[in-house]
Amino acid sequence: MRLNIPWNLFTKLFKSDLSGSETLALEKWRNSSELAQNIYDEIIEDVHIKENILTNKWENNSKEWEKLISAIGPPKRTISLSRKTLFLSSAAAAIILLLIGISSGLFVDHLIQKNNQIPEGYTYVFSPRGQRTRIVLPDQTKVWLNSESSIRYSTSYNKKIREVLIKGEAFFQVHKNPLKPFLVYANEIKVKVYGTSFNIKAFPNEKNIETTLIEGKLSITPQDKNGNAGKEIFLKPNEKCIYKRNINIQPQSTSQISTQKETAREAKPLIVKAPDIILAQNINTEKEVKWKDGKLIFRNENFEDLSIKMERWYDMKIHFKDDKIKNYKFTGVFDKETINEAFEALRLSSQQSFKYEIVFRDIYLESK
Repeated sequence: MRLNIPWNLFTKLFKSDLSGSETLALEKWRNSSELAQNIYDEIIEDVHIKENILTNKWENNSKEWEKLISAIGPPKRTISLSRKTLFLSSAAAAIILLLIGISSGLFVDHLIQKNNQIPEGYTYVFSPRGQRTRIVLPDQTKVWLNSESSIRYSTSYNKKIREVLIKGEAFFQVHKNPLKPFLVYANEIKVKVYGTSFNIKAFPNEKNIETTLIEGKLSITPQDKNGNAGKEIFLKPNEKCIYKRNINIQPQSTSQISTQKETAREAKPLIVKAPDIILAQNINTEKEVKWKDGKLIFRNENFEDLSIKMERWYDMKIHFKDDKIKNYKFTGVFDKETINEAFEALRLSSQQSFKYEIVFRDIYLESK
């Protein structure tokens, strides 16, 4: 299996020495396959890999990586991610990848040992754009993945501890087991669960991480890139925690938390100056979790934010020809609407006129 990892380009990237053509070449490799994208993410996010590359200690690792993945052999079963609900167990994993040098708390530090034995790996499940996916973990915990979201967990999951790492949005129904804590790592936060159901939204390219508790109990601990922990925050049912990723977490410091009790269905959290965390109470949980049932709910949402959700929901790209359209507000629910039906409904319901043109999977918007 030839991976052809462009280590020379990664070296130049970390040294801020990439030319324009080299940047395009790296992006082309990154977009060549889902495996290439995952490898790219690990290289970028792992500080130890970066250090090894910059100190020229990363020689021949492409070959070692290829040997490791080849040793796995072809999967015994192929699972196609579709719009239908998927039930996955540890014996029917969608993708298993064994990676080198991943040093996070969830994965082993060095996957290639001197004795050349295949070490522990992990199971990885990805839900593409336009699809929602349901999986069942080895401990019977149920997980729903929204569009463009993924989950991965160690093959030793549920032996001593239960840990998962997610990117994107996921809804969990955690199987209770007081002897084995359930931990979720999502960007700069760690969620500790005590047998509960909750929703977490943590897309890598979005500025906020949102955690909504439906029932049970959980805690959220901010973490910086060095693994230093902030103050642990506990949520009660119908509460939502919004972590502002643009704020640096100070180790063992007291995070700024704004709290507001609200009787209305839609929460309006109290905003203070540059908060680390916003805590909203008595929120409308239906809006937060109905996506797993195939419903996209939006309330008084501007077109720019709504477009991001619709791009994932329908697997398309939205282009704004006029910036003022981005501020148009919309409220509604999409259930089984096609792309054409959805945009026609938005056009008819908008107080400001706009027109749209659909070209394959590209949508072009402009005001009239």
